Amino acid sequence: MASAKFFSFALLLVLVLALADVEGYGIEGSGSLCCNTHPKFGKCNPSNDKERCNSWCLDGCDNGKGGYCKPTNGGQCHCYC
Repeated sequence: MASAKFFSFALLLVLVLALADVEGYGIEGSGSLCCNTHPKFGKCNPSNDKERCNSWCLDGCDNGKGGYCKPTNGGQCHCYC
């Protein structure tokens, strides 16, 4: 009987820790520019705005990878993951 209670407790503990880890990941990355396309940057033309987009992503993202002008919806700045 004690082993069933221990197993139930251990299983519950593992589930709680797994959910806490997932929740922490979402909160941690919510303010970052990384891995996202940013319409608020404005129109991003690869021939004119490549460096501006890259600098903007470098300033707002901790991974140091920068970004590029993604050719969707007239061009949008996208920061690398």
